[in-house]
Amino acid sequence: MIIVLNLGLKSVRSIIYNEQGMRIANAGRRVNSRLNGELVEQDAHEWRTKLMEVLRESVDVSGLGGKIKYVTVACSASCLVPVDRNLVPKCRVIMVSDKRARDQAARISQSENMVKLAQKYGYKASEYSQISRMLWLKENDPAAYEGTWKFLAPNDYLTAVLTGGQAVTDQLNAEKNFFDTEAGSYPDALYDEFGLDTDKLPERVDIGTNVGKLDKTLLAEAGITSDPDMIVGTYDAICSVFGTGVSAPGQVCDVSGTVTSVRMYSDKPFHDDKGRIMCQHFPPSNGYLFGGSNNLGGGLIEWAKTCLYTGDENPYEKMQIETEGDGSFGSNRTGLVFLPHLLGARAPSWNSDARGIFFGLERHHTRGDLMRSIFESVAFSIRDFLEIFHESETSPEMITASGGLATIRIANEIKASITGLPYHFMAEFESTSLGAAIIVMCSQGRFESYQQACEQIVATKQIFLPRAQDKQYYDDMYGLYTELSIQADPLFQKRKVIMEKHRISVGEFVENL
Repeated sequence: MIIVLNLGLKSVRSIIYNEQGMRIANAGRRVNSRLNGELVEQDAHEWRTKLMEVLRESVDVSGLGGKIKYVTVACSASCLVPVDRNLVPKCRVIMVSDKRARDQAARISQSENMVKLAQKYGYKASEYSQISRMLWLKENDPAAYEGTWKFLAPNDYLTAVLTGGQAVTDQLNAEKNFFDTEAGSYPDALYDEFGLDTDKLPERVDIGTNVGKLDKTLLAEAGITSDPDMIVGTYDAICSVFGTGVSAPGQVCDVSGTVTSVRMYSDKPFHDDKGRIMCQHFPPSNGYLFGGSNNLGGGLIEWAKTCLYTGDENPYEKMQIETEGDGSFGSNRTGLVFLPHLLGARAPSWNSDARGIFFGLERHHTRGDLMRSIFESVAFSIRDFLEIFHESETSPEMITASGGLATIRIANEIKASITGLPYHFMAEFESTSLGAAIIVMCSQGRFESYQQACEQIVATKQIFLPRAQDKQYYDDMYGLYTELSIQADPLFQKRKVIMEKHRISVGEFVENL
């Protein structure tokens, strides 16, 4: 049996799989985020408490505490967790959507050392980069910086907690710290230039590495009577690729949880010299993954539910009914465009000042029309990635859909028509955790290849095909969406200046993203 501990932006879950990839038991707890202007934070103390709760619950429910052979983790990437030697957090976790480090990122971007790394690996220094956040902490909370033993990603932090202190990271999480693969080390010259210490970064190990046994006290607390090994996986967006069966060139993975993550598998590398997307080598399968993540995907739907469907019973069912039209030709063509950047834009447009816009609003528009434009905006953001994928030597051929948004049928129908590709809705909802289990099984020799594992374990539940009659409309609307995004960029900057001039702030609030 394999336990996968999955810490996302909304929750922490413990899921037990057998060696056929069948989910045996699961338990989950919600986690909260604190938002205050540019700051988006979570509490690692909360993570640790709820981690033990879900671990114990899943073991109790399954009754398999004596049969757990492996444990692994799959968490959100690009979140900074500063801890001391006892793994006590030195401050709140700086989350992936946090934008406080924009000034530090601007300075790092101008460094010759950074330019060399960007040319070599396609790395991009932004306010979302781990090094930018470390520098922000050094300059704004020097006591926290100096007291930090290791700057960890969530994957690294949970691994350290579970093993009693092993500070390791996989190669793809190490790339978030601009690891120099050819040199086999972190780029000391870049870190030294800004007074940062690479000794505060975790040791890089290969994906699939067995780092030994779990902490005995923790095992007893969780009710695990076996002696499982800890296997290093990688972050959630990569796990989801294999959890949705993507393992051959041209296959694309769309995971719309809180954020939307889009990756295409290829057997050839692609260097995007405009810095819009990443190309990551996945050594265990010797393949390449192109793509990235935006700031909100399924999270948009939760926001819309709160704003538009408060008090409604079965809000998702109402969204479905109200957005699909009455069945007559053109009844679902609203002429509305929504820009979905409520927390700023990450890949591929990279504008942290961007915000949401409804464009083309008329008196006759209904709540359902607004909702449809929101669904369409998620699909347009996925098409943004596909347009860049077409510049590579591998063309996208099909898309797999998973995550909470994929459970809403109309979302998949719209995505298929806007992207022009068949959309495969996967049978396993927990694609991230299933992918993490596949990584464990492949690393331990259960399968000869990732493609074999995906073919035997991952199943499609339903396929959505593009509607030919909607192609020209959506091509035109995508053009309008793209032009609106370009035209709005300088206006977002003006808005930011006005907000700062008048010290406009919504204050801190806590929510489950």
